[in-house]
Amino acid sequence: MQTNRGPVTANLTVVGDVHRWWRSADVTFLERNRPDLTMFVGDLGDEDVEMVERICELSVPKAVILGNHDAWQSFGRKAATAKLQQSLALLGDDHIAYSVREVPSCGISVIGARPFSWGGPSLRSPELYDEIYGIHTMRQSAAAIVDAARNAQHRDLVILAHNGPMGLGEQTSDMFGKDFGKPGGDWGDRDLALAIQRIEGFGLRVRAVIAGHMHHKLVHPRGAERTRFLRRGDTLFLNSAYVPRVRALQNGEELSYFLRTRWAAGECVAVEEVWVDVHGDEYEAVPPAIVDVSGLAPVVDETQD
Repeated sequence: MQTNRGPVTANLTVVGDVHRWWRSADVTFLERNRPDLTMFVGDLGDEDVEMVERICELSVPKAVILGNHDAWQSFGRKAATAKLQQSLALLGDDHIAYSVREVPSCGISVIGARPFSWGGPSLRSPELYDEIYGIHTMRQSAAAIVDAARNAQHRDLVILAHNGPMGLGEQTSDMFGKDFGKPGGDWGDRDLALAIQRIEGFGLRVRAVIAGHMHHKLVHPRGAERTRFLRRGDTLFLNSAYVPRVRALQNGEELSYFLRTRWAAGECVAVEEVWVDVHGDEYEAVPPAIVDVSGLAPVVDETQD
């Protein structure tokens, strides 16, 4: 007897910039619900090995891209500190920079972009990237992301990054617009934007780019919020940096933030912002408003650092 079954749905849950806001309830929530993959966009702490250890202890499949705070002292020294080296060793293959994590249950491959990104036009420390990855230009970084995508088992891809790509706006409230220092300008990653263009040129489908780094509350104008959910054609751009990711209700109860995506047959079928209570139970799940945009602005100069 034949049965008609719909496509298998996979749960890919995203943890935005942690900045040490990590609770036992978060562990309970993830281990109870057991996502097919839990994705961390980085900034666990400031080269905080203890935080990395706590994430490594999670007994769920996970993929991590470390952020600029995770290599904070290393950038200052232009060389990997012992703490950064220890963090990378602890994470092992779960740190997916320039590599692939397959999710065969829903027909997608997760591609790791450049780790440690500060955003903006520069790598900031080519010396550090050269030491760890043999990369010292934006062009080489873009090529490494593309190589990972071309080695993926599936045509439908999710890119996991710390910071998002250039081309999504120059206003402070835009998805990766610069809201600090001298406000204004596109603070997205040039290499990631270039990689996306090339990947799509090979006929692969970038279904989502999941990142963080640029916090939901703006410095300028103070208190305003940035756009964090966009759709360009068949590609979703999701900024999970709700910081701090733990907020208090009026009654004093604390909730922590997750972004949950559901996938089937290579497509994202649902996105929800999820709040979890102190017991690890789901308190609220709300689909965000997703803004449609026409496209990524072209990368002007691919050879510049």
